[in-house]
Amino acid sequence: MLDDLLEAAYKTFAAYPAPESLGCQCPMCRLGESQARLKAMAVREIPDELLWRYHFAAHAEKTPVVEIKHFLPRYLELVSRFQFDHFWTEVALDHLTFARGEWTAEERALLDTWAREFFLYCLTQYHDSELAPNAPYIENIVDIVIMLAHGNFDLKPLLDTWAKETHISALLHFKDLLLWGFNEDMDALENSFATDDQPLCDALAEWVRRPDVMAHFIKESDKALSGKEPILDKAPACRGGRAHREEVEALQKKLKEWRRLRSS
Repeated sequence: MLDDLLEAAYKTFAAYPAPESLGCQCPMCRLGESQARLKAMAVREIPDELLWRYHFAAHAEKTPVVEIKHFLPRYLELVSRFQFDHFWTEVALDHLTFARGEWTAEERALLDTWAREFFLYCLTQYHDSELAPNAPYIENIVDIVIMLAHGNFDLKPLLDTWAKETHISALLHFKDLLLWGFNEDMDALENSFATDDQPLCDALAEWVRRPDVMAHFIKESDKALSGKEPILDKAPACRGGRAHREEVEALQKKLKEWRRLRSS
């Protein structure tokens, strides 16, 4: 599905040519030496390192939307392939804006569908060097959420999808968000790209406490803990020796306490 959407993106945005001028030409940005390559090269052939140089060069306060649309299919492809060697995940789509009248209905529908399918794919993948070595490495699902939020995608339908997903990976990602995505008081995100993004933090904190969300993940944690999921007994190196099972138990305890307080 993602491959089909990427091909549709290349076709849909092919009508937007490379702009005459691309970003800052100062020696620090070093885009001048790359501008000719960027303009002459087919979008799908742009190396990720070259797109990174363009992305992080100084730009006008608002990048022209036709410029965004020209490069957008390649951005979507690199994100879909988790090719973040030259990007920080959280800022990979931060040039996107969806001002009224600047995007056709077809373009916006395509991007919304891509976001839904990409996020669903993320939810069904959880990297483990032994049990799932081919799954893409996602340090924390909040990185992906920040990327999509700062790319101006609507998070509500994506979170609604998460609250229905029954794959064990979705539970582990939820556990990582709740236990590792927030500070202790849950009034700020731990990720340095969103520590000051109070609206995003508040939206996520409200979502994890929503009754239907709590009920879903209590049920999913019950199912996982009573079953035989080998990944639950693995202890990621970054978790101080705690296995996923211990953390899912901590997640379940927190959710049940919130539900008790809410109903008392």
